[in-house]
Amino acid sequence: MFKVQSSKFKIQSIVILLLFCLSLSAQPEMTQLQPGQTPEGAVYYLPKTSLRVHLLVEKQTYTPGQFARYAERYLHLKGVVQEEQISQRIVSCEVSSFGVRDTSKCYSVRLKGKAETAEIRLSEQGTLLAVNDEPLAYSVPTLSTLKSQTSNLKPQTSTFLLSSEALAAGSTAKMAEITAQQIQELQERRQQLATGEADEMPQDEQQLRLMLQEIDQKCNQLMAHFTGTVCRDSSEHVLTLCPEKEIKHQVLFRISRRLGLVDKDDLSGIPYYIDLKNLSPAEHPAPENKKLLGFYVNVPGMAQLTISQDDQTLAQFQVPLAQFGFTELRDGDLFRRFVTHLQLHPATGAVVRQQVELEK
Repeated sequence: MFKVQSSKFKIQSIVILLLFCLSLSAQPEMTQLQPGQTPEGAVYYLPKTSLRVHLLVEKQTYTPGQFARYAERYLHLKGVVQEEQISQRIVSCEVSSFGVRDTSKCYSVRLKGKAETAEIRLSEQGTLLAVNDEPLAYSVPTLSTLKSQTSNLKPQTSTFLLSSEALAAGSTAKMAEITAQQIQELQERRQQLATGEADEMPQDEQQLRLMLQEIDQKCNQLMAHFTGTVCRDSSEHVLTLCPEKEIKHQVLFRISRRLGLVDKDDLSGIPYYIDLKNLSPAEHPAPENKKLLGFYVNVPGMAQLTISQDDQTLAQFQVPLAQFGFTELRDGDLFRRFVTHLQLHPATGAVVRQQVELEK
């Protein structure tokens, strides 16, 4: 009795499994439309807008001079730092945009009349760039085009500027004392030249100016043995984001005193925040009938992007975003009846130029 029930159970299980497999094989395969021109027309995507945040970070390294602890005794300089210090700060912030394929905006168009021979230009991702026109030349800012720039600055502290008496001194304290006297003599010499009281005055103003510059250079290089040197170096960092909605005070990155730009989750750095506010109307026009002929384009919305640290604003921009706007249909009659040129912005999908060649 038990064996019979077991056999029936096995048969029922096999039947159910076969029916399930047949139902799977009957499912239609969903294939993604491939962008490009076909004999019947064309398939294309519209872009959504991604943002690049370009940061120029300056690293400042202070190295104390070898006579730092004698600066107050011999030169009456107070508060001279005697330990190495490293600090980093943002000296420039820029924002650029680029387009990525929006899979929710895939369209096909049938080409008729004059449009049958239309040249449709697509990006590598299949987004529409132009019709009967050249794609818009569009570049993003690089380090050479950012507003603020820094260069390496490191005052020289070469020992050859020290006098032979200082180099022969038996202690650091004595070297510092002799170097301080050398600085004071140079300053006195400069004062005499500037007031015209020097025993040997230059013959013209240009020669006087060169002599003063030479004295200043020597003084600064000798002073660096007491006050230390500062080296400034800069590096560029690029952050990428593709916002789908508004952003309210989220950490974008952090700056560490020693490490520079670190990940937003690295608590060793000071946080910088991003806010993105949609400035476009809350209601958009209803989408047009997709059965109409023509090309869909984006009408991007405007957003305000703010990058801040605590209550201080680092930078603020207004940027057009395709995903904050809507789409509209450019009339297909123009493309069917006339040769029509259409050029779109690669980052937003907005119309940059539309021109119709009217028949004479």
